[in-house]
Formats: sequence, C-alpha cells, structure tokens
Amino acid sequence: MPSRPKKFAQYPDMANRAMARKLIAGRAIDVSECARYGGAYILTKFVEGKDYCDAKTEEWIWSIGKRKSDGVILASKRDEFYQNDNFECLWLR
Repeated sequence: MPSRPKKFAQYPDMANRAMARKLIAGRAIDVSECARYGGAYILTKFVEGKDYCDAKTEEWIWSIGKRKSDGVILASKRDEFYQNDNFECLWLR
C-alpha cells in the first residue's frame, strides 16, 4: 500500500482526503472534541465561512443553530436546526 503524502501527516488514517485538505488549510473546523448535547455538538463560537466536521468519524456537519432560549450554539450531522422555531439557523450545508 502506498504511503500517504506528507501533507496528510496530521490525519494519517483519514480516508476522506477532501475533509483532510480543508482541515489542513483551515477551511474546516473539527468539532470531534466538543462537548455533546444529545446527538449535537456544543460550539463555543460560530465562525462564518468555514465548513464543520467530525474528523474522527469523517462526517460533515449539516446544520448549526443558536438556541433562542439561551443562546447555546449546537452543530448537527442532520438538518435539525433548519426551519426549527426554537433555533436561529446559523449555517446549513
């Protein structure tokens, strides 16, 4: 099996090279270490113009919403924060 190019050294086991490239270039944010609320990730802030992913599971985040009741920002692998009256949708993939 050929070895991975050095540019993927940060993510040697990642099969999704597009995700690895975005993470390395700073165009994506890894949420895998974030605390969880149910199946969603709790974000401390939202950065406009970035993609979000879980680098450990190699899954993209599909929606990010700010809960209207308390301002908590949650990220999900589903579109659950889009057209949800309890959230302000900040981002939709």
